[in-house]
This record gives sequence, structure tokens and C-alpha cells, in this order.
Amino acid sequence: MFAWVPFLTADAGSLLGGWLSGYLIANGWSTDRARKIVVVIAAILMTAGIPAALTSDPMIALGFISLVTFGFQSWINNVQTLPSDFFSEESVASVAGLGGVGAGVGAILYVLTTGWVVDHFSYTPILIIASFLPLVGTAVLFVLCGPIQPLSLTRQPSTAS
Repeated sequence: MFAWVPFLTADAGSLLGGWLSGYLIANGWSTDRARKIVVVIAAILMTAGIPAALTSDPMIALGFISLVTFGFQSWINNVQTLPSDFFSEESVASVAGLGGVGAGVGAILYVLTTGWVVDHFSYTPILIIASFLPLVGTAVLFVLCGPIQPLSLTRQPSTAS
């Protein structure tokens, strides 16, 4: 009867996560600071999967799962916007497409792993692992991307004859 609630909170996270970073940027925050703050807050919200996995009350679990879906949509909206923050408009589609390929491969592996873990144990380990992955992903993202600002990708003239 209440299975629609996480979808509603995902919708709200999708709208509010993008709005918040845009609002912060419009009010003088750097793109780097605004996006990173929203991404970190959203990653922290997704750790609500841990208590969702450990509670026996379905309504409490639903509330925690709703926090997870809100956090995920806020997180992914800002992460998927990063190619436009880093690259010129001529490159954004290609970079975003490569990111989509990586996400697709990751999703395939995660689904296969989930099936095996659920068959042998339960959903609990999957929910707990999934709660930590956004924090790990955020840390890796920040280490790899450095400051969020347009990249200078000018070609150097070849010195070969």
C-alpha cells in the first residue's frame, strides 16, 4: 500500500538535489564546493540502508529506504552533471556516454552478485554493502576528479617531423 513512497522521495531528491547545487552556485558558491557539498550530504543519506536492513518494522524500513532513494537521486543528478562542469559542450555527450557504459557494467555485476548473495544469505548484506558504496564512490570521485572546474584540453603541436 505504501510502496510508492520511495519513488516519490526519489522524485523529490531528483528535483531538490539539482536545485540545491544550482541555488548554491547562483548565490556565490564555487561549482566545486556546491556540487561536493550536495554529493556528500546525499551519500550520507544513503547510509540509511543500514538501519533499513536491520529493522524488523516494515514502516521504519520504508522510511529509511525513502531516505536512500532521496539521497541517491540527489547524488546521481549532481554526479551526472559533472561532465558539463569539466568538458566543453562538444565533448559532454561522449564523456557522459562513457560514464553510462561504466555504470551499465557495474550494474550488471552488482545484480549478478546480489542474486548470489541473496540465494546464499539474505538481502541484509546487500543493503549494508550498498549503504557504504556511495561513500566509497564519493571518495574515489573526489580523488580522481580534483577540483570541479573546466579542464584545459588544448592539443600541443607535434614535434615529430
